[in-house]
Amino acid sequence: MRKLLGFLTSLLLAAALLGTGIAPALAATTPPPPADPYLAKVLQLMNSYRWQNGAGPLVWNATIAKGSQDWAGTLNSRINAGTFDVAKVHRPDGGLSILPAGADMYSEIVAINVSAQATVDWWMNSPAHRAALLDPRATDVGAGYVVTTKSGWSGMTVTVANLAGYAASRLNQPQPPPQPVANPGDIAAVDTAGNLFIYPSARGGDLWQRKFVSSGWTGVQQLAITDLNSDGFQDILTVWKSGALTISYGQANGTLKAPQAIGNGWGPYDIVAAKWRASDAFPGLVAKDRATGNLFYYPFNGAGFTPRLQIGNGWGPLTIMGLDFDGDGRMDLAARNAAGQLLLYRGTGTGGFVGETRRVIGTGWGGMTHLSGIYNHLGTNAWGILARDGAGNLLHYPILTGGFGARSQIGTGGWGPLTLGS
Repeated sequence: MRKLLGFLTSLLLAAALLGTGIAPALAATTPPPPADPYLAKVLQLMNSYRWQNGAGPLVWNATIAKGSQDWAGTLNSRINAGTFDVAKVHRPDGGLSILPAGADMYSEIVAINVSAQATVDWWMNSPAHRAALLDPRATDVGAGYVVTTKSGWSGMTVTVANLAGYAASRLNQPQPPPQPVANPGDIAAVDTAGNLFIYPSARGGDLWQRKFVSSGWTGVQQLAITDLNSDGFQDILTVWKSGALTISYGQANGTLKAPQAIGNGWGPYDIVAAKWRASDAFPGLVAKDRATGNLFYYPFNGAGFTPRLQIGNGWGPLTIMGLDFDGDGRMDLAARNAAGQLLLYRGTGTGGFVGETRRVIGTGWGGMTHLSGIYNHLGTNAWGILARDGAGNLLHYPILTGGFGARSQIGTGGWGPLTLGS
């Protein structure tokens, strides 16, 4: 069970308990949604988030809801009596005893917050609660609530929701269309065992959730998420330690095609996937030859690369990333130098750089072990920088027009061994 405690209007507490159980009977016929406006809003928000995340909608189960309401009343009574204990926020059986027979999974989530929206949003921002709410096995839900009257609790609402899954109900549960393997703003990662994962954007929150894609990625040197063929589905572009360059195309059915070779001899290069020329129909590759320091642009025509163009030299000691820093719709490069400064190289949109003194847009970046541009991580259609520090923490630096906003720590420890791409 996950126990968290905060204060004031945003959150007092929430906890989640998950379990499994099997019994011989089946769930009841689908009942109508709750008439109570607060509970109707909770159900609507839960199902909206589930649909957005690839899980089918929950049906309202009045039997479960009665048990949820009883427990919300119990918790409120403890608040009034001054005996409330966060360690005992759940029933000993996690709500199993209130379920109609036949459930093969169940979970109980509890929150004390100011509104239905705040309650469900908090569940979505808490790893354990989010996992329970989005569990694709769940088919039924009941919920109950009580508005507190205890002095010092600000009239907050105690909400209890109990989810359950029934095999027969799943047969008729509507399902959303397949989710893409990755979306703009997501992060790709290969672990030391060669497994590829996608970490969906949490809009600046902790990247606790990940999606296993496939194994067989041992030997990856560099990753990038890009829509190389401009079909609306994100692809995985990979440079391998062997020097091979491959593209794994995302598909409409939510899967990723096997890596397809599109080049060899790329081992000495650092790459940035970007529409370096505004007129290009497809992203190409900006590539730095680490040995010579030469910088090239490789246009892509949808089937392969056309002849490369040299766009710079002397880039050997620089770490490069692609982004639109000044918000003019043209891709720029940011480059970290040996002093840990970030320098801005603004693109012209026609294949070159603006002729100007290079602006220092940041200092103290020398300790970062990963740097890459990332688009739409916050869901605002804006660029940012994905960075990993020496302690293995993952950071996001949002780019405002011509400057940085407040950074977010989106991963705590453990990211050091991963090969990352954005």
